[in-house]
Amino acid sequence: MWGAEVRKSYSDIVEFVGLCDPNPKRAEAARQLIGVDCPTFSDFDTLCREARPDLLAVTTVDAHHSEYIVKGLDRGLRVLTEKPMVTDERQCQAVLDAERRNKRSIIVGFNYRYSPRHERIKDILASGELGRVVSVSFDWYLDTHHGADYFRRWHHLRQNSGTLLVHKATHHFDLINWWLAADPVEVSAKGTLAFYGKNGAFRHSHCRPCPHKERCAFYFDVTKDPRLVQLYVGPEAVDGYHRDGCLFKNDVDIYDSMSALVSYSNGVVMNYSLNACMPYEGYSISFNCEKGTLTAELGERMQGGDKMTITTTKNFSKDPPRVERPASSAEHGGGDQRLRDLVFRGVEMPPHLALPTSRAGALSCLTGIAARKSIEQNRAIKIADLVRL
Repeated sequence: MWGAEVRKSYSDIVEFVGLCDPNPKRAEAARQLIGVDCPTFSDFDTLCREARPDLLAVTTVDAHHSEYIVKGLDRGLRVLTEKPMVTDERQCQAVLDAERRNKRSIIVGFNYRYSPRHERIKDILASGELGRVVSVSFDWYLDTHHGADYFRRWHHLRQNSGTLLVHKATHHFDLINWWLAADPVEVSAKGTLAFYGKNGAFRHSHCRPCPHKERCAFYFDVTKDPRLVQLYVGPEAVDGYHRDGCLFKNDVDIYDSMSALVSYSNGVVMNYSLNACMPYEGYSISFNCEKGTLTAELGERMQGGDKMTITTTKNFSKDPPRVERPASSAEHGGGDQRLRDLVFRGVEMPPHLALPTSRAGALSCLTGIAARKSIEQNRAIKIADLVRL
């Protein structure tokens, strides 16, 4: 997202001056894969002192985003961070405070907003043809390829990812905040680890040496992907990180099945669910409005590419429902390129596609943080009790 594609499309205005990773072998592998000729560093302060970047792109393990966002702001840098902006409320407050004292605003990489098909949903809702939104039902499905991969990688520890309610659902909560033009107010949630982790019949440290590989449906041969070999297998001797980690390890402490009830500042209530062990990938969402319903269904990684259907049905209408099938395109429905164009070229976009700021980053991840806390504490959590926005 912020590596090879930036080099390919923006080399006339963007220069890579340094790459940083605590694992020097992985930093070098990343440099080669991106295709740039710049120094690599294993220490952030040395990177800033010697490379002197103008823009800092934070793409680390989620739990470390806030550390480098704050350090970058305090050094006077322009800062772009991947989602989620942070993984807990203390980190969120630290980022907001750093912005205030440095009089700067960060960019949060919410590429889903920039997909033309998601913009189409925004346009229909904003047009008023269906009237005021009353409630939302939003179900997101992760399949046994993509969903399982979160339990194989560093995401399987909540100390790293904040759980999928933060790491993955931040995308979804930002879309809802943006579609509704409203802020989340209160969250009640339930979650469980029902499939992965301790639920497996057998387990090992990682796939390659596993004695159960012949009978494990989730066996993952990382050596078949040259890119993963270069980026992970080669450097793993330095830090012991296995890209083909066992998704049934007993230390898995995130949820694979989650549901949340979220209330918003405009009175809308959303029922949300996220399941990470499905036979298919995509989502289904229904906006229940005063004058009808907008339903969108997206099937991702299907044969023939991503397929989306948007259906608009009006109350008391004699006309059949209006069905639209927005064309699919690469990279998150075409959102990646549009976001990069906005960041690096400053292309003109309508006001609703302005660059997402820390406020969008905070309200999206705080929804997931509140959901996680609601599960842990078995009570509703108010967003206003977590952070001073």
